Amino acid sequence: MGEGASSAGDDDALLRRELRRGAIPVEVHLAADEVADVSPPPPLFALVPRSAYLPIWHDGPIGDDAAAAGDDDAVDGPTPRTHFAPRLAPGRDASAPWFDHEGLPLRWNLPVGILRDLCAPDARAPWRLTVHYRAFDDATDSVENADGAMFSCGVGGEPRTVARAHFFNSLKEAVFVAKGSASGVQGLSRRARADLWRSVVTGDGALAVAAEDELGMRATAAFKRVPMRLYVRRNVNVRGGVDGGR
Repeated sequence: MGEGASSAGDDDALLRRELRRGAIPVEVHLAADEVADVSPPPPLFALVPRSAYLPIWHDGPIGDDAAAAGDDDAVDGPTPRTHFAPRLAPGRDASAPWFDHEGLPLRWNLPVGILRDLCAPDARAPWRLTVHYRAFDDATDSVENADGAMFSCGVGGEPRTVARAHFFNSLKEAVFVAKGSASGVQGLSRRARADLWRSVVTGDGALAVAAEDELGMRATAAFKRVPMRLYVRRNVNVRGGVDGGR
């Protein structure tokens, strides 16, 4: 009996680890109109966790995200901001970034794994991206009536705060579907909440275990309703971004 329970627990831990460890190799270039030097900087090559949001990965886990894990030096290697800052015009290095793939603006509020699967399912690795620091221009960067807030996380607040609020709102929706109430999200301990967010940023699934246990949302738990968000790849065009649903 004890041996069977132990085996089930090991399988559960392995499943959770496998679900989170995926990462996408990227090759990030600075947009040509951002270069304030005689030559463009070399591209940045990196692995981005599939669960991460591009603008937040762009700066790495800092501040509360780093402190939550007790790590004062949470970023290994350069981030896009530190890599490209020396070649940017003065003041641009503090701007909120947005990304495109071959001219296609990428929505900041979709995890990197979803963006890659929707926008470039057949692209060869590494996934080639371009980072911009000037403000997103609704008139020239996308189709008519497009909202720059869809692509630049810095519209409407500090990027990390906006992205974190978006993630936890999505989590509430998922928990409500599965359990009929989202109150458990509000009741998460401060440490569990901070570690869960950092697991999204870094792809470190071990940081999410405490929150999953507090929520009763273990990967192998039996639910009558399974939360799911479906993205349908209907059309991709450079001017308008991805036309998808959920």
